[in-house]
Amino acid sequence: MIKKFLLSTILFTFSYCAYGQLLDINPKYRGDPFFISVNMQQLKQDCTKNEDEYNQLNKQDKLRYDNRCPLNNLKFDFKQLDKLINDDPFVYNGNDFQLKLSINPINPKIKNEDDLPNLGRDITLSLISKNQVIDKLFLANNSFSNNPNLWNGYQHYYIAPSGDIYTLLTIKAEPIEDESGTFPTLWKHYNIDASNMKFELKEMLIEMPEASYQIIYPNQFNTNSHEGAVEYGLTLEESIALFNQSVKNGLSDYSLDFRVYRYYQDQLKEKIKLFDNKKQQQDSLLSLQQNINTTCLITSAPIYESDIEPYLDKVLTCLIDQYRQAIKHVEDELAN
Repeated sequence: MIKKFLLSTILFTFSYCAYGQLLDINPKYRGDPFFISVNMQQLKQDCTKNEDEYNQLNKQDKLRYDNRCPLNNLKFDFKQLDKLINDDPFVYNGNDFQLKLSINPINPKIKNEDDLPNLGRDITLSLISKNQVIDKLFLANNSFSNNPNLWNGYQHYYIAPSGDIYTLLTIKAEPIEDESGTFPTLWKHYNIDASNMKFELKEMLIEMPEASYQIIYPNQFNTNSHEGAVEYGLTLEESIALFNQSVKNGLSDYSLDFRVYRYYQDQLKEKIKLFDNKKQQQDSLLSLQQNINTTCLITSAPIYESDIEPYLDKVLTCLIDQYRQAIKHVEDELAN
C-alpha cells in the first residue's frame, strides 16, 4: 500500500509538471483515485471467486471474502453519477476549455441480439472550447446482456486535478469451472493536452489469459507471459505456417500471433548479438525496437472489450512483419 501511494504521488507530480497547472475539477465528479495505478494481475487474483469455497461460507465470512476485492470497497459512489450529470454535466469550467459529461444508452436500437450488451449506459467526457466539442473520451459505463451466460462490463475512472485521466474496464463473468469474479481487462492513462485541445493516450495495460501487455506511447510495447498459460498443441514451425496461412486468408488469432511474435523478437536479439561492439548491439536493438513499435502503435486503441482481440491481432501482426524486415536488414549488415 505504501509503495502504491508513493508511485501514485510520483505519477501525480510528474503529470503536474508536464501539464503546468492544476485544474479545478469538481470533487463530485472526480471518480476514485484507486485507478491511478492498478496491478492488473493482483487485482484479478483478489477479485476471483471460487464458487464452491464461497458457497460454504456463512454470511459474515462471505462479506470478508467479497472485501478482498478492492473494487467492492471504492470510496467514490459511481451509482450517483447519473443524477449528478442530470443536475449539472460540467466537470470543469475554465476560460480556455470545459469538460462536460453526457449519458448515452447502450445499443438502444438493438433488442434481439443475444451476443451484444443491450442494457446499460455509456458516459462520455467531452472537451469543449469556444462552444465546440473538440474531442471526446469514453469514460465510464455499465453494460448488461439479456443472455445470462454472457459477461457484464463496467468501466470506472479517476480525473486528477493534474489533467490526467485513468480508466479501468472490468468484466464480471458468470462461473466457469467453479470460478467467477470481476476481471480487470483494460487500463488506460490519458492526459489533457491543452495546447492541442485533445485527450492524449499515454499508456495502456491489457490483461489477457496468455499474457499482460503494456503499451507506453509512442514506442514501448512490453509483454509478460503468464506462467501456465495454455498454448497451441503445435510446434513452432507449425505455428508460423498457420500464422502465414491465416494472414493470407484474412483470418486472425491474436494468441497465435503472440507466440510467433515472441519467436521473431528473440530472433532479432540473437542476430544483434553477432555485432562485435557491445554498445553497437545495445544501440541497434533499442533503436530498431523503438522504430518498430512506433510504426505499429499507430493502430487505434481499443475502447470496448470486444475491440481488444482485434486490436492485439493488428498490432502483433504488424510487429511480426516489422521484425522480419529488421532481421533481414541486420543479416544484410552482417554480410557486408
